Amino acid sequence: MKVIKPVSIVLVVGVSLLLFILRPFGFTDKDVPIEIGTATENIFSPDAALAELPYGNAVLAARDISRFDGEEALLRIDLLDQRGTFQAHPLYQAYYFMIMNNIMLRLGRIDDAVAYANQLLDYAKENNMQWVKASALSELAIERTKRGELDIALVYLNESVRISKEINYQGLLIKSYNTLGVISNISGDYAKAQTYLHNGLKLVESNPEHLYYSKIIANLALIYIYLEEWHKALEYIEKSKHIYKNGRWLEPSIMTILLSNESHVYFRLGDAVQARRAYSQADETLVKESSLRLQSIVSNELSNVLYLEQQYEAAIAESNRCLNLVGIQALPLQRGNCYTSKARSEIKLENYFTALHDLDDAIAENNKISNSVSLSGNHKLLSEVHEELGNDIEALQFFKLYYIENKKALFDQRQSELYMLEESFNAENSRNTLALLKTQNDLKDLELERQKLGVRVVFGMIFFVLLSLGYVIRKNATIAKKNERLQCSNTDLVELSTRDALTGLYNRRHFDDYIRGLKQDSAFYHNSNFTLAIMDLDHFKMINDSHGHDVGDLVLIEVAKRFMLNLPSSDLIIRWGGEEFICVIENKDNVSSLQMLKKVWSAITDEPVSTPAGDINITLSIGAVTDIPAVEFMARHTELLKRADERLYKAKHTGRNQIIAID
Repeated sequence: MKVIKPVSIVLVVGVSLLLFILRPFGFTDKDVPIEIGTATENIFSPDAALAELPYGNAVLAARDISRFDGEEALLRIDLLDQRGTFQAHPLYQAYYFMIMNNIMLRLGRIDDAVAYANQLLDYAKENNMQWVKASALSELAIERTKRGELDIALVYLNESVRISKEINYQGLLIKSYNTLGVISNISGDYAKAQTYLHNGLKLVESNPEHLYYSKIIANLALIYIYLEEWHKALEYIEKSKHIYKNGRWLEPSIMTILLSNESHVYFRLGDAVQARRAYSQADETLVKESSLRLQSIVSNELSNVLYLEQQYEAAIAESNRCLNLVGIQALPLQRGNCYTSKARSEIKLENYFTALHDLDDAIAENNKISNSVSLSGNHKLLSEVHEELGNDIEALQFFKLYYIENKKALFDQRQSELYMLEESFNAENSRNTLALLKTQNDLKDLELERQKLGVRVVFGMIFFVLLSLGYVIRKNATIAKKNERLQCSNTDLVELSTRDALTGLYNRRHFDDYIRGLKQDSAFYHNSNFTLAIMDLDHFKMINDSHGHDVGDLVLIEVAKRFMLNLPSSDLIIRWGGEEFICVIENKDNVSSLQMLKKVWSAITDEPVSTPAGDINITLSIGAVTDIPAVEFMARHTELLKRADERLYKAKHTGRNQIIAID
């Protein structure tokens, strides 16, 4: 009994120590496996299915060549057809119609291309091949778009997109999103155009060699042409040219469009030398098989170049040549552009009545496709002609139409800028999310390390229980410190994701957090009123252009300091993007929000900002919505932001450097 008692005590103490040591490593808990899965997305690829057939690779090679060399592709198709290849499998037959459609397009035989696309659609319906149906509808939609039949094209595209999403046919979705972006561009809905084109770009990330990569970038450039952001348009044109030159497929029509658009940008900038250079390069890309659409586009750009060179009669002759191209009646967009170019030169030669007739024809063509940008330009030219003819009432009427349309274009430009800021913010947010995920992975690695250490300690405890106990305690303390540091790192990352790196102010993401905080404490703010203001530095781009972005950054930092010094710490100031800031003021202490805004406005405008480039005077425009009840602010903050933005727009366009808080 004397022996058993000490042994029992040792066993109890030993087991207790064992359980105590194992507890931190989770061996005494129920096994809870951690599943780290990576879901693989099944992307539909008819090319992969075709490649498994005996002559699949030969058919794919013919398809690839058909995109840029119609005659060579036709020879290959004839050889395959002599072997009876296309009757051997339904997939071969579907690709036959698609390749023949490409060949006819390359050879400029548009009606034959449409016929093959319709045969493809009929074949898809007969054989219940949904992906083939989606492909045929997408191709037919492109041709309908070129002819200005946008409503029919949209019906085809919506059905094609629906099918493509169901089967995850990403390659075709890219093509369809590009065409939807083109239609939205023509219709003047630039925000929707950007959405479609960026959806296509996101899919291109997993299809970097897709033929439509450079086309999507080119159509993004076209948005900026319509919005008259010329330098941004040139930037996207250059990017698209780079993608095209480094791609596998050299489809000449892509470069023709890019160079024509580049010539048009320089035409609008009044740079005759660069416009002529880009036009000449575009003309060199034309071949005898080039489509009527491409010929008319290049012809119109030549007319624009001649106009810049003050060769007005030659410009009119070129416009007439464009209008007399066989089949041009089926292309309302190009026909309207040619009429507009002709009218512009007629005005210079003081042939005002001829110009009126040309502009009426241009408007008729542009109305067919609801081309708001071209209509706006036509109305401006009509106003100028009527003014020259002394028809003041008609001149005023057309100028009002132009003004209304131009105002909408300015709003679309602002929406475009906000969209790009949102995209930039999303990219930054993604980077921060990746950092957070890395931190979580580090924590999982530490957990695995703890478990491995536990196994080693169990074996060592048999001989050195006390020594192992000391080691584990010390290791647990180290891990606790690491966890503490990682938790601090997480906190810092969250703070960084809601702070603007340059000014130290909160960024757009914090605004949503602020609204959520108000809703959580809604009882506390029940009787409160708020003021929401959007503040924009006037002519800030001129500072960057004149003194450089480093000086511009110093100005933004100083402006942020003045905001923080002149607003109570309980109020909210956010750098919304670029030179634009948002301010939320809680009305209290019998001090009106307008007084607070005037104080902030004076702090910015009364004293110049000292920089290495010298003192710079800053002016500030503010659009504000005042006396907003807390319940309304929490429920309708998005609409209130839009109202403040409209008042800022009014402040900008009625003299700048002012506060507007009423409609």
